[in-house]
Amino acid sequence: MTMNQESTKQFSSSAKTHTNNGPLINPSPVEQVNRELDAGSRLSELYQASKEWGTPLTVNAAAILIRGRNGDVKRMHTLVADMKENDIQPSVMTFVILINQLWRQEEGLRLMDRMRSMKGLAPNVFTYNCLIDGLCKCGDIEKGKEMFDQMNEVGVSPNVITLNILVDGMCRHGRVNGALNFFYGMQGNGLKGNAVTYTTLITAYCDIDHIVKVVDLFDQMLASGCSPDASVYHRLISGLCKAGRMDAASNVLSKLKEAGFRPDIVCYNSLVRGFCKNNMVDKAYDIIKEMEEAGVKPDSISYNSLIAYFCQNGNFGLAREAMEWMINGHVPTIATYGALIHAYGSNGNIKEAMKVFNDMSSTSKIPPNTITYNIRIESLCNNNDINSALSGG
Repeated sequence: MTMNQESTKQFSSSAKTHTNNGPLINPSPVEQVNRELDAGSRLSELYQASKEWGTPLTVNAAAILIRGRNGDVKRMHTLVADMKENDIQPSVMTFVILINQLWRQEEGLRLMDRMRSMKGLAPNVFTYNCLIDGLCKCGDIEKGKEMFDQMNEVGVSPNVITLNILVDGMCRHGRVNGALNFFYGMQGNGLKGNAVTYTTLITAYCDIDHIVKVVDLFDQMLASGCSPDASVYHRLISGLCKAGRMDAASNVLSKLKEAGFRPDIVCYNSLVRGFCKNNMVDKAYDIIKEMEEAGVKPDSISYNSLIAYFCQNGNFGLAREAMEWMINGHVPTIATYGALIHAYGSNGNIKEAMKVFNDMSSTSKIPPNTITYNIRIESLCNNNDINSALSGG
Protein backbone atom coordinates (compact mmCIF):
# COMPACT_ATOMS: atom_id res chain seq x y z
CA MET A 1 0.00 0.00 0.00
CA THR A 2 1.62 3.24 -1.13
CA MET A 3 -0.58 5.49 0.92
CA ASN A 4 0.31 5.51 4.62
CA GLN A 5 -2.14 4.03 7.10
CA GLU A 6 -2.86 7.34 8.78
CA SER A 7 -3.97 8.93 5.51
CA THR A 8 -6.04 5.88 4.61
CA LYS A 9 -7.76 5.96 7.98
CA GLN A 10 -8.29 9.70 7.73
CA PHE A 11 -10.15 9.43 4.45
CA SER A 12 -11.80 6.02 4.73
CA SER A 13 -14.62 7.19 7.00
CA SER A 14 -15.44 10.40 5.18
CA ALA A 15 -14.52 9.66 1.58
CA LYS A 16 -16.14 6.28 0.93
CA THR A 17 -19.50 4.64 1.27
CA HIS A 18 -20.27 0.94 1.02
CA THR A 19 -22.48 -0.67 -1.57
CA ASN A 20 -22.83 -4.22 -2.85
CA ASN A 21 -19.98 -3.46 -5.22
CA GLY A 22 -17.65 -2.22 -2.50
CA PRO A 23 -16.50 1.24 -1.49
CA LEU A 24 -17.13 4.23 -3.77
CA ILE A 25 -15.77 7.73 -3.49
CA ASN A 26 -18.48 10.05 -2.24
CA PRO A 27 -18.43 13.38 -4.11
CA SER A 28 -19.57 15.49 -1.15
CA PRO A 29 -16.51 14.87 1.06
CA VAL A 30 -14.32 15.35 -2.00
CA GLU A 31 -15.82 18.77 -2.58
CA GLN A 32 -15.24 19.63 1.06
CA VAL A 33 -11.61 18.57 0.88
CA ASN A 34 -11.22 20.48 -2.39
CA ARG A 35 -11.95 23.73 -0.57
CA GLU A 36 -9.08 23.26 1.85
CA LEU A 37 -5.74 24.94 1.35
CA ASP A 38 -3.94 21.72 0.49
CA ALA A 39 -6.78 20.45 -1.71
CA GLY A 40 -4.50 19.34 -4.54
CA SER A 41 -2.45 16.89 -2.49
CA ARG A 42 -5.47 15.53 -0.63
CA LEU A 43 -7.36 14.94 -3.85
CA SER A 44 -4.38 13.00 -5.13
CA GLU A 45 -4.49 10.84 -2.01
CA LEU A 46 -8.21 10.24 -2.44
CA TYR A 47 -7.73 9.25 -6.05
CA GLN A 48 -4.90 6.88 -5.15
CA ALA A 49 -7.01 5.40 -2.37
CA SER A 50 -9.86 4.62 -4.77
CA LYS A 51 -7.45 2.70 -7.00
CA GLU A 52 -6.02 0.78 -4.04
CA TRP A 53 -9.53 -0.13 -2.91
CA GLY A 54 -9.95 -1.69 -6.33
CA THR A 55 -13.02 0.31 -7.30
CA PRO A 56 -13.57 2.76 -10.15
CA LEU A 57 -14.59 6.34 -9.57
CA THR A 58 -18.18 7.40 -9.99
CA VAL A 59 -18.82 9.86 -12.82
CA ASN A 60 -19.53 12.68 -10.37
CA ALA A 61 -16.46 11.97 -8.27
CA ALA A 62 -14.29 11.94 -11.38
CA ALA A 63 -15.69 15.30 -12.44
CA ILE A 64 -14.96 16.76 -9.02
CA LEU A 65 -11.42 15.40 -9.05
CA ILE A 66 -10.83 16.85 -12.51
CA ARG A 67 -11.99 20.22 -11.24
CA GLY A 68 -9.66 19.90 -8.28
CA ARG A 69 -6.64 19.50 -10.54
CA ASN A 70 -6.64 23.29 -10.96
CA GLY A 71 -5.24 23.39 -14.46
CA ASP A 72 -2.84 20.47 -14.02
CA VAL A 73 -3.40 19.31 -17.60
CA LYS A 74 -1.24 16.18 -17.37
CA ARG A 75 -3.04 14.81 -14.33
CA MET A 76 -6.41 15.72 -15.76
CA HIS A 77 -5.61 13.67 -18.86
CA THR A 78 -4.45 10.77 -16.71
CA LEU A 79 -7.77 10.77 -14.92
CA VAL A 80 -9.72 10.97 -18.18
CA ALA A 81 -7.69 8.04 -19.53
CA ASP A 82 -8.51 6.04 -16.40
CA MET A 83 -12.19 6.80 -16.89
CA LYS A 84 -11.96 5.47 -20.44
CA GLU A 85 -10.08 2.37 -19.28
CA ASN A 86 -12.80 1.64 -16.73
CA ASP A 87 -15.59 2.27 -19.27
CA ILE A 88 -16.85 5.31 -17.37
CA GLN A 89 -18.88 7.50 -19.72
CA PRO A 90 -18.00 11.17 -19.04
CA SER A 91 -20.93 13.34 -18.08
CA VAL A 92 -21.75 16.73 -19.57
CA MET A 93 -20.41 18.29 -16.36
CA THR A 94 -17.12 16.43 -16.81
CA PHE A 95 -16.70 18.03 -20.21
CA VAL A 96 -17.73 21.45 -18.90
CA ILE A 97 -15.01 21.23 -16.23
CA LEU A 98 -12.41 20.01 -18.72
CA ILE A 99 -13.21 22.73 -21.26
CA ASN A 100 -13.13 25.32 -18.49
CA GLN A 101 -9.61 24.19 -17.57
CA LEU A 102 -8.35 23.84 -21.14
CA TRP A 103 -9.79 26.89 -22.86
CA ARG A 104 -6.32 28.33 -23.44
CA GLN A 105 -5.49 25.44 -25.72
CA GLU A 106 -6.79 24.03 -28.98
CA GLU A 107 -7.65 21.01 -26.89
CA GLY A 108 -10.71 22.83 -25.60
CA LEU A 109 -12.11 22.83 -29.13
CA ARG A 110 -11.12 19.20 -29.62
CA LEU A 111 -12.94 18.26 -26.43
CA MET A 112 -16.05 19.94 -27.75
CA ASP A 113 -15.80 17.96 -30.99
CA ARG A 114 -15.26 14.76 -29.03
CA MET A 115 -18.26 15.47 -26.86
CA ARG A 116 -20.48 16.08 -29.88
CA SER A 117 -19.37 12.78 -31.42
CA MET A 118 -20.31 10.73 -28.36
CA LYS A 119 -23.67 9.01 -28.42
CA GLY A 120 -26.17 10.40 -25.95
CA LEU A 121 -23.90 13.23 -24.84
CA ALA A 122 -24.66 16.65 -26.34
CA PRO A 123 -23.08 19.97 -25.33
CA ASN A 124 -25.46 22.31 -23.54
CA VAL A 125 -25.52 26.07 -23.09
CA PHE A 126 -23.10 25.86 -20.14
CA THR A 127 -20.57 23.94 -22.23
CA TYR A 128 -20.75 26.46 -25.05
CA ASN A 129 -20.58 29.43 -22.69
CA CYS A 130 -17.47 28.00 -21.07
CA LEU A 131 -15.70 27.54 -24.40
CA ILE A 132 -16.80 30.91 -25.85
CA ASP A 133 -15.62 32.66 -22.69
CA GLY A 134 -12.19 31.05 -23.00
CA LEU A 135 -11.89 31.96 -26.68
CA CYS A 136 -12.85 35.58 -25.97
CA LYS A 137 -10.32 35.80 -23.14
CA CYS A 138 -7.67 34.62 -25.59
CA GLY A 139 -8.75 37.36 -28.01
CA ASP A 140 -10.12 34.90 -30.56
CA ILE A 141 -13.45 36.68 -30.95
CA GLU A 142 -14.12 35.24 -34.40
CA LYS A 143 -13.79 31.67 -33.13
CA GLY A 144 -16.05 32.59 -30.23
CA LYS A 145 -18.66 33.83 -32.69
CA GLU A 146 -18.26 30.61 -34.68
CA MET A 147 -19.10 28.65 -31.54
CA PHE A 148 -22.08 30.95 -31.02
CA ASP A 149 -23.30 30.20 -34.55
CA GLN A 150 -22.74 26.50 -33.92
CA MET A 151 -24.97 26.71 -30.86
CA ASN A 152 -27.85 27.94 -32.97
CA GLU A 153 -27.19 25.32 -35.66
CA VAL A 154 -27.41 22.42 -33.20
CA GLY A 155 -30.45 23.84 -31.42
CA VAL A 156 -28.80 25.07 -28.22
CA SER A 157 -30.37 28.42 -27.30
CA PRO A 158 -27.92 31.08 -26.10
CA ASN A 159 -28.80 32.83 -22.87
CA VAL A 160 -27.97 36.24 -21.43
CA ILE A 161 -24.64 34.88 -20.16
CA THR A 162 -23.69 33.97 -23.73
CA LEU A 163 -24.62 37.49 -24.79
CA ASN A 164 -22.60 39.10 -22.01
CA ILE A 165 -19.52 36.94 -22.69
CA LEU A 166 -19.38 38.01 -26.34
CA VAL A 167 -20.24 41.67 -25.66
CA ASP A 168 -17.50 41.85 -23.01
CA GLY A 169 -15.00 40.06 -25.23
CA MET A 170 -15.59 42.40 -28.16
CA CYS A 171 -15.42 45.49 -25.94
CA ARG A 172 -12.17 44.37 -24.32
CA HIS A 173 -10.58 43.92 -27.73
CA GLY A 174 -11.60 47.29 -29.15
CA ARG A 175 -14.67 46.16 -31.06
CA VAL A 176 -17.13 48.33 -29.18
CA ASN A 177 -19.39 49.18 -32.11
CA GLY A 178 -19.43 45.51 -33.08
CA ALA A 179 -20.46 44.63 -29.53
CA LEU A 180 -23.33 47.11 -29.66
CA ASN A 181 -24.52 45.84 -33.04
CA PHE A 182 -24.36 42.26 -31.75
CA PHE A 183 -26.40 43.29 -28.72
CA TYR A 184 -29.05 44.96 -30.86
CA GLY A 185 -29.16 41.91 -33.12
CA MET A 186 -29.74 39.64 -30.14
CA GLN A 187 -32.48 41.95 -28.89
CA GLY A 188 -34.16 41.64 -32.28
CA ASN A 189 -34.09 37.86 -31.83
CA GLY A 190 -35.79 38.12 -28.46
CA LEU A 191 -32.77 37.87 -26.14
CA LYS A 192 -32.79 40.92 -23.90
CA GLY A 193 -29.70 42.17 -22.11
CA ASN A 194 -29.45 42.74 -18.38
CA ALA A 195 -27.69 45.29 -16.17
CA VAL A 196 -24.34 43.60 -16.86
CA THR A 197 -24.80 44.02 -20.62
CA TYR A 198 -25.58 47.72 -20.37
CA THR A 199 -22.83 48.37 -17.81
CA THR A 200 -20.24 46.71 -20.06
CA LEU A 201 -21.26 48.80 -23.07
CA ILE A 202 -21.53 52.06 -21.12
CA THR A 203 -18.07 51.52 -19.63
CA ALA A 204 -16.60 50.74 -23.06
CA TYR A 205 -18.06 53.87 -24.66
CA CYS A 206 -16.94 55.99 -21.70
CA ASP A 207 -13.41 54.70 -22.25
CA ILE A 208 -13.43 56.00 -25.84
CA ASP A 209 -15.16 59.28 -24.86
CA HIS A 210 -18.27 58.61 -26.96
CA ILE A 211 -20.63 60.43 -24.61
CA VAL A 212 -23.59 60.49 -27.03
CA LYS A 213 -23.67 56.68 -27.08
CA VAL A 214 -23.20 56.56 -23.32
CA VAL A 215 -26.23 58.77 -22.68
CA ASP A 216 -28.31 56.82 -25.20
CA LEU A 217 -27.41 53.48 -23.59
CA PHE A 218 -28.10 54.86 -20.12
CA ASP A 219 -31.59 55.94 -21.21
CA GLN A 220 -32.17 52.53 -22.82
CA MET A 221 -31.02 50.84 -19.63
CA LEU A 222 -33.57 52.72 -17.55
CA ALA A 223 -36.33 52.14 -20.12
CA SER A 224 -35.64 48.39 -20.12
CA GLY A 225 -36.14 48.19 -16.37
CA CYS A 226 -32.49 47.45 -15.59
CA SER A 227 -31.19 49.28 -12.53
CA PRO A 228 -27.78 50.93 -12.91
CA ASP A 229 -25.39 50.55 -10.01
CA ALA A 230 -23.38 53.43 -8.56
CA SER A 231 -20.45 52.81 -10.91
CA VAL A 232 -22.64 53.44 -13.98
CA TYR A 233 -23.82 56.77 -12.57
CA HIS A 234 -20.25 57.73 -11.69
CA ARG A 235 -18.92 56.86 -15.15
CA LEU A 236 -21.73 58.80 -16.82
CA ILE A 237 -21.17 61.88 -14.66
CA SER A 238 -17.43 61.76 -15.36
CA GLY A 239 -18.04 61.47 -19.11
CA LEU A 240 -20.53 64.34 -19.15
CA CYS A 241 -18.15 66.57 -17.16
CA LYS A 242 -15.31 65.74 -19.54
CA ALA A 243 -17.56 66.71 -22.47
CA GLY A 244 -18.53 69.99 -20.78
CA ARG A 245 -22.19 69.00 -20.41
CA MET A 246 -22.51 70.22 -16.85
CA ASP A 247 -26.30 70.61 -16.75
CA ALA A 248 -26.69 66.99 -17.83
CA ALA A 249 -24.07 65.92 -15.27
CA SER A 250 -26.02 67.73 -12.53
CA ASN A 251 -29.22 65.96 -13.60
CA VAL A 252 -27.53 62.56 -13.44
CA LEU A 253 -26.17 63.47 -9.99
CA SER A 254 -29.76 64.05 -8.86
CA LYS A 255 -30.83 60.68 -10.32
CA LEU A 256 -27.93 58.99 -8.53
CA LYS A 257 -29.14 60.34 -5.20
CA GLU A 258 -32.77 59.43 -5.98
CA ALA A 259 -31.62 55.86 -6.63
CA GLY A 260 -30.23 55.74 -3.10
CA PHE A 261 -26.53 56.01 -3.95
CA ARG A 262 -23.95 58.43 -2.57
CA PRO A 263 -21.41 60.15 -4.81
CA ASP A 264 -17.83 59.20 -4.03
CA ILE A 265 -14.77 61.45 -4.02
CA VAL A 266 -13.96 60.64 -7.67
CA CYS A 267 -17.47 61.61 -8.76
CA TYR A 268 -17.35 64.87 -6.81
CA ASN A 269 -13.92 65.73 -8.18
CA SER A 270 -15.18 65.21 -11.74
CA LEU A 271 -17.90 67.76 -11.05
CA VAL A 272 -15.54 70.28 -9.43
CA ARG A 273 -13.10 69.98 -12.32
CA GLY A 274 -15.91 70.19 -14.88
CA PHE A 275 -17.44 73.31 -13.37
CA CYS A 276 -14.04 75.01 -13.10
CA LYS A 277 -13.14 74.23 -16.72
CA ASN A 278 -16.46 75.68 -17.83
CA ASN A 279 -16.00 78.90 -15.84
CA MET A 280 -18.70 77.99 -13.32
CA VAL A 281 -16.61 78.36 -10.20
CA ASP A 282 -19.62 79.18 -8.00
CA LYS A 283 -21.04 75.75 -8.86
CA ALA A 284 -17.66 74.20 -8.07
CA TYR A 285 -17.76 75.81 -4.63
CA ASP A 286 -21.28 74.44 -4.16
CA ILE A 287 -19.95 70.95 -4.84
CA ILE A 288 -17.11 71.45 -2.34
CA LYS A 289 -19.68 72.54 0.23
CA GLU A 290 -21.91 69.54 -0.56
CA MET A 291 -18.94 67.22 -0.17
CA GLU A 292 -18.19 68.55 3.29
CA GLU A 293 -21.85 68.30 4.35
CA ALA A 294 -21.99 64.72 3.08
CA GLY A 295 -18.90 63.79 5.07
CA VAL A 296 -16.72 63.42 1.96
CA LYS A 297 -13.57 65.39 2.68
CA PRO A 298 -12.22 67.32 -0.34
CA ASP A 299 -8.75 66.12 -1.28
CA SER A 300 -5.81 67.65 -3.11
CA ILE A 301 -7.43 66.92 -6.48
CA SER A 302 -10.53 68.89 -5.46
CA TYR A 303 -8.46 71.92 -4.53
CA ASN A 304 -6.09 71.60 -7.48
CA SER A 305 -9.03 72.17 -9.82
CA LEU A 306 -9.94 75.39 -8.03
CA ILE A 307 -6.34 76.60 -7.87
CA ALA A 308 -5.77 75.87 -11.56
CA TYR A 309 -8.93 77.81 -12.43
CA PHE A 310 -7.90 80.85 -10.40
CA CYS A 311 -4.38 80.78 -11.80
CA GLN A 312 -5.60 80.58 -15.39
CA ASN A 313 -7.82 83.58 -14.78
CA GLY A 314 -5.12 85.62 -13.05
CA ASN A 315 -6.88 85.60 -9.69
CA PHE A 316 -3.83 84.86 -7.59
CA GLY A 317 -5.37 86.02 -4.33
CA LEU A 318 -8.08 83.38 -4.50
CA ALA A 319 -5.54 80.82 -5.70
CA ARG A 320 -3.42 81.49 -2.62
CA GLU A 321 -6.53 81.38 -0.44
CA ALA A 322 -7.48 77.99 -1.85
CA MET A 323 -3.91 76.86 -1.23
CA GLU A 324 -4.20 77.87 2.43
CA TRP A 325 -7.46 75.93 2.79
CA MET A 326 -5.75 72.99 1.24
CA ILE A 327 -2.73 73.16 3.55
CA ASN A 328 -5.06 73.09 6.57
CA GLY A 329 -6.45 69.73 5.56
CA HIS A 330 -4.23 68.26 2.86
CA VAL A 331 -0.66 68.49 1.70
CA PRO A 332 -0.55 70.27 -1.67
CA THR A 333 0.77 68.13 -4.49
CA ILE A 334 3.59 68.95 -6.84
CA ALA A 335 0.91 69.70 -9.46
CA THR A 336 -0.52 72.39 -7.15
CA TYR A 337 2.82 74.14 -6.84
CA GLY A 338 3.53 73.73 -10.55
CA ALA A 339 0.27 75.47 -11.46
CA LEU A 340 1.03 78.41 -9.16
CA ILE A 341 4.64 78.78 -10.32
CA HIS A 342 3.56 78.72 -13.96
CA ALA A 343 0.74 81.22 -13.34
CA TYR A 344 2.93 83.71 -11.48
CA GLY A 345 5.75 83.34 -14.00
CA SER A 346 3.43 83.80 -16.98
CA ASN A 347 2.18 87.04 -15.47
CA GLY A 348 5.67 88.40 -14.80
CA ASN A 349 5.50 87.99 -11.04
CA ILE A 350 8.85 86.25 -10.65
CA LYS A 351 9.15 87.11 -6.98
CA GLU A 352 5.97 85.20 -6.09
CA ALA A 353 6.88 82.38 -8.48
CA MET A 354 10.21 81.88 -6.71
CA LYS A 355 8.53 82.12 -3.30
CA VAL A 356 6.14 79.31 -4.22
CA PHE A 357 9.06 77.28 -5.60
CA ASN A 358 11.00 77.67 -2.34
CA ASP A 359 7.89 76.97 -0.19
CA MET A 360 7.45 73.69 -1.99
CA SER A 361 10.66 72.34 -0.46
CA SER A 362 10.74 74.20 2.84
CA THR A 363 7.07 74.17 3.91
CA SER A 364 5.57 71.09 2.29
CA LYS A 365 8.80 69.08 2.02
CA ILE A 366 8.05 68.26 -1.61
CA PRO A 367 11.21 67.98 -3.71
CA PRO A 368 10.93 69.68 -7.12
CA ASN A 369 10.85 67.39 -10.12
CA THR A 370 11.89 67.91 -13.73
CA ILE A 371 8.57 69.54 -14.61
CA THR A 372 8.68 72.13 -11.81
CA TYR A 373 12.32 72.92 -12.57
CA ASN A 374 11.44 73.43 -16.23
CA ILE A 375 8.52 75.70 -15.27
CA ARG A 376 10.83 77.73 -13.04
CA ILE A 377 13.52 78.05 -15.74
CA GLU A 378 10.92 78.96 -18.36
CA SER A 379 9.46 81.65 -16.09
CA LEU A 380 12.88 83.19 -15.44
CA CYS A 381 13.81 83.11 -19.12
CA ASN A 382 10.51 84.66 -20.17
CA ASN A 383 11.22 87.52 -17.80
CA ASN A 384 14.78 88.00 -19.10
CA ASP A 385 16.43 86.69 -15.92
CA ILE A 386 18.80 84.37 -17.79
CA ASN A 387 21.51 84.50 -15.12
CA SER A 388 19.16 83.21 -12.41
CA ALA A 389 17.90 80.51 -14.75
CA LEU A 390 21.46 79.35 -15.44
CA SER A 391 22.66 79.64 -11.85
CA GLY A 392 19.59 78.15 -10.21
CA GLY A 393 19.17 81.28 -8.15
